Amino acid sequence: DAISKAVSALEPDVVKVNKISFVVELADAYIAFDETATSSNMLIPQNEGYSDSGIYAIDKLSIIRSASTNVRIRGIAWGR
Repeated sequence: DAISKAVSALEPDVVKVNKISFVVELADAYIAFDETATSSNMLIPQNEGYSDSGIYAIDKLSIIRSASTNVRIRGIAWGR
């Protein structure tokens, strides 16, 4: 239908992330690449950041809060 065609036309050509930089705000968060985040994953403290330019490819970025306060992520991802 027309709506499906319009939505698919808006999908970006970039499908893999190979460089990322972000800051976690408001609370601590657990971050996982290419899997679902759990409390066993990398912990990014509030107002700290993460940056990596040597990433092979990321299909999924999963983020969960470490406590009851919601987190905010500000950053950018570059793809190919």
